[in-house]
Amino acid sequence: MPLEDRRGEGLPGPATAPEPARPTSADVARRAGVSRATVSHVLNGTDHPVSEQTRQRVLAAARELQYAPNASARALRAGRSNIVLVPMSRSTTVPGQDRFLENFDRELAKRDLVLLMHGDRTTTGMSGAYAWAELRPAAVYVNVSRGTRTAVELLRRAGVRAILLTGVPSVTYAPTVPLDPASVAGLATRHLLTRGCRRLACLVPHGALAEVPERRYDAVLEVATAGNVPVERVDCELSPDSIATVVDRWRDPEHRPDAVYANSDQFAILLIDKLRAAGLEVPRDIAVVGSGDHPLGAALRPTITTTTFDVPAIARVVASSIRRLLDGQDLDPDMAVALRPHLISRESG
Repeated sequence: MPLEDRRGEGLPGPATAPEPARPTSADVARRAGVSRATVSHVLNGTDHPVSEQTRQRVLAAARELQYAPNASARALRAGRSNIVLVPMSRSTTVPGQDRFLENFDRELAKRDLVLLMHGDRTTTGMSGAYAWAELRPAAVYVNVSRGTRTAVELLRRAGVRAILLTGVPSVTYAPTVPLDPASVAGLATRHLLTRGCRRLACLVPHGALAEVPERRYDAVLEVATAGNVPVERVDCELSPDSIATVVDRWRDPEHRPDAVYANSDQFAILLIDKLRAAGLEVPRDIAVVGSGDHPLGAALRPTITTTTFDVPAIARVVASSIRRLLDGQDLDPDMAVALRPHLISRESG
């Protein structure tokens, strides 16, 4: 008789091994030879005095047992959550995003807060607020374009204790971090005008990278127009062929700008390579300024003049502001200084 038929007659099938018991804080305490209260103090990072030797013993026991604290249970015991929810950016190519999140995670941890990324990039407004509120975070940090007035109201009704928006323009219905990614372009343009440049060009990448470059082009145009300086808009892609077409036109001095704002250091690197291949020297024939302080910008020749933000400083004041909002205080007083872009002057412009 086939095996499946025999089982149908009630014969026992293969034995299933029971799942191993999940380790508890009591198991960690026994392994480390301490009380459960001590385990709680160590793993939750409280201010309760615990010797370094004891702390290391508890951490070692937790690793050996593969113990992971239950965040939900902790929130229930404390009567509050320590989760800071950040919806993932709509674009996968936001400049400096990964570096910010790494620093932000560390800064939140110093303040007994946990970063939670929400993976749906499309949620916004009320639909976003419903999805974010379901996770019962203590705070939500989201772009102002997605954190609408009605979304903020829903999050507050759902018990989210701190809502911090980011972007421009600032709004009146929620505290806002007025971080403007276009401000690096305005700073670069003012630098070039100060150097005496009177014919500018601005690279404007399209495709997946388009949103921020468009705003940066507007910032370049605004500053240059105020100084009565014309700006050549150069729509392009991050490819050698796309940049080479532009550079070929600039071989003629009549059509050549004094300087180019390349939008990012990656584009500046590619542009300089094509200019040199065309027999043009940087900055003698054309000055080039990028943004973002890419590591290669300081290694290649000529080194690249760039404008950038202090990402660790921004992560610090944002984390501090969220902690302060949760504690009923105002935003970090160092916010304005931390959001100010700065120029790194090098050889290219």
